[in-house]
Amino acid sequence: MITPSTFVIGAGPVATALAGALRLGGVPVLGLWARRPEQARAAGATAGVAAYSAAPPDLLLEADVVLVAVRDDAISDVARMLVGTGLVTRKHVLIHCSGAISAEDAFASVRDAVGGVAAMHPLRAIADGREAMRALRGTVFGIEGDPVGIAAARALVAALGGTPLELAGAQMASYHAAAAIASNFLVALLDVAAEVMAAAGVDRTAALAALIPLARGTLDNLAARGVPDALTGPIRRGDRTTVARHLEAVGALGGDAAALYRALGLRCAAIARRAGAPAAALAAIEALLGRGAGGDAASAAGGAGGDAAADGAARP
Repeated sequence: MITPSTFVIGAGPVATALAGALRLGGVPVLGLWARRPEQARAAGATAGVAAYSAAPPDLLLEADVVLVAVRDDAISDVARMLVGTGLVTRKHVLIHCSGAISAEDAFASVRDAVGGVAAMHPLRAIADGREAMRALRGTVFGIEGDPVGIAAARALVAALGGTPLELAGAQMASYHAAAAIASNFLVALLDVAAEVMAAAGVDRTAALAALIPLARGTLDNLAARGVPDALTGPIRRGDRTTVARHLEAVGALGGDAAALYRALGLRCAAIARRAGAPAAALAAIEALLGRGAGGDAASAAGGAGGDAAADGAARP
């Protein structure tokens, strides 16, 4: 498909990043529109495209694709408004940027009024439109829609040098949940880790600065070695004594740190089993992690026999 001319609706980080990235990728981006003039101007200046506010411009009639990059709960209303202006017609493909909603659901009320519909979700954390504008190149995009919409989405992803991951509408929620776990939950996980390290007397800001390179190294290992081989640490080694000490430390903090440690520890034990960790040591660790509130360093001594058998496993 010839690269379609595109008009972007929205002025948030995703709209700004996509407008700028598509422009840099050679896509004719005719402009972007947002209700608030100051937001539209700022987004347009960052993306390097014309910005419009107040009423949507007649220029929409010249676009092949209208990219609706707004909040999930606003997509349907914005689509109805655009079609209601008469500026979006059956010559247009409507594409939204949510990863959680199918194109059919998001555009149900206007489906018969446009030529095609799709979802095109960047599998990338976008906190700042300016920074993401260039980082979007090479990104994986989850895409879904009807044949016409999919063809348009593929053309835009190709212009970005990205990789399309084609999904069915019923798969969108699972796909987006996976993205949230890998991205959003990582922030929560490191926040908890910094909280636990703060209990050791380390300032939380310094703790986070120390933990981020550790997390990056783990991601590098995952990219190079995959699961289960990227797993390191006491559970991988079958070190029940250390796990018990961890539980004692996080349990003393209150809050949700201990529950999180137990839940993720059990998952680590399952991964360690796939990696060939000692079965008896893992069973002892799983029993310890499965207790609602029990397990301390002293009681761990009897289960420490598996430590030596896995002593060569990588640390931490």
